[in-house]
Amino acid sequence: MSITSLTTPESTIAQPLRPGHAASGRPADRSGLGAAGPGAGPEKMRGIRLLAVWIGLTAGAWAVLGGAGYGLYIALRTLLP
Repeated sequence: MSITSLTTPESTIAQPLRPGHAASGRPADRSGLGAAGPGAGPEKMRGIRLLAVWIGLTAGAWAVLGGAGYGLYIALRTLLP
């Protein structure tokens, strides 16, 4: 028995719905964008929503930095006389 007799014929394998997509409906390439045309891209975030995201990310970064700094301060305070 050869290995070629164990494979399925091409006609039983599900074919992609659109070019650039796998049979499961997901994009075929790893980037997740597929083979879309030049005008089909993600909607850009603008205005107040973008500003709110930037402010939230900045506040989160400062909170993490402050927590790490305070933890280091407590650690050094307990270790040093």
